[in-house]
Amino acid sequence: MKATSLLLLVMLIASSAFAQLQSGTKFAGIGAGGSFKKPDASSKVFAYEVRPLVGYFITDNLVVGLHGGYFRSVQKQEQMLGSPGYSSHYYTENEIVMRSFNAGPMARYYYSLSNKFALFAESTTGFQSSKTKTEKFYTSYGQPGDPWGSGGGETSSTSEMKEVSLYATISPGLVFFPSTKTGIELKVNILNYLHGFDRGSHVEANLSLSKTNLGIGFYF
Repeated sequence: MKATSLLLLVMLIASSAFAQLQSGTKFAGIGAGGSFKKPDASSKVFAYEVRPLVGYFITDNLVVGLHGGYFRSVQKQEQMLGSPGYSSHYYTENEIVMRSFNAGPMARYYYSLSNKFALFAESTTGFQSSKTKTEKFYTSYGQPGDPWGSGGGETSSTSEMKEVSLYATISPGLVFFPSTKTGIELKVNILNYLHGFDRGSHVEANLSLSKTNLGIGFYF
């Protein structure tokens, strides 16, 4: 009798802990990530992204739905260089700003680890619209008659490029359930495919902190 009661209690706890992963449950969540890098002494890159998503569990542990995203990165480079053998020198500053929006279908499958934790594998695909703006600024300093400096001067230029692409991602993750209706997620975008209609295809496989998203999900 005690063994039967204990078994029923364990089954009740397990079923209640992961009732949010059962067929018919609705899901809404949002994730965000960011990174800051210095490729060299004169350059720095800052990037962040925000990804909302909604879905519906068509079977236990499997949710399908839609997702969207906004990504922005800023790359800056500053250099002060001198010309060998001359009194002149010059300063350059380049800034590249890239913004993109994406949207499309998503699917995610969960695998329960305990009554509070579960692993998941997520796949997304869709279309991405991006715009890259490049600004360049150049200033030279020197003495009149100096062939390198020519007494100094300034130039600047701005260019923009727009592109529409087809993309796909595969992302494993871990979710912690503090309650049956809330999940805190850690996800890594390890495999990314991008096909630009004017620039060809690109595949990136990378496991790093810059590909990590922290998010929250709601199950109802």
